[in-house]
Amino acid sequence: MKKCFKCNIEKPIEDFYPHPRMTDGHLGKCKDCTKKDSKEREEKLRLNPEWVESEKERHREKYYRLGYKEKHKPTPEKKKETMRKYFEKYPEKKIAGNRSNHIKKPNGFEKHHWSYREEHVKDVIFLKPEHHAKLHRHLIYNNRLYLYETLNELLLDTKEKHIEYCNLINND
Repeated sequence: MKKCFKCNIEKPIEDFYPHPRMTDGHLGKCKDCTKKDSKEREEKLRLNPEWVESEKERHREKYYRLGYKEKHKPTPEKKKETMRKYFEKYPEKKIAGNRSNHIKKPNGFEKHHWSYREEHVKDVIFLKPEHHAKLHRHLIYNNRLYLYETLNELLLDTKEKHIEYCNLINND
């Protein structure tokens, strides 16, 4: 048993982080107090934009230094298997993609299906890649209706509603 100097509660030694420089081999502050202090410190630091930017840079550097890009990059076989499972789960998306393949898209734009219903598969919206990616983070696909919903479960059942929502999301 050990008493935490922060909360003054006596706790089992397992409730203290190991520390080789302490006489008993554990910190004097319990894990709960350490976590609380650490969280408070980070919340305070997050208010400083310079610290936030330096943390982003530190994480980017670590990502490349440790080779995470290559570790997380799927092999061609893995990617093919993932796509096979995806189109097995959503066959309507593969059909829509094939049927809209002939539609020319302007340079720098991607095609977005607002609906996967049979009558709408050739009716696409053109979006910039960054807007397309952002939009999909704010949509939920309803595979029973072959339509998208907002995160608030509002059904986007017309192209106009879909475009309006897209403009709302991308103007934040």
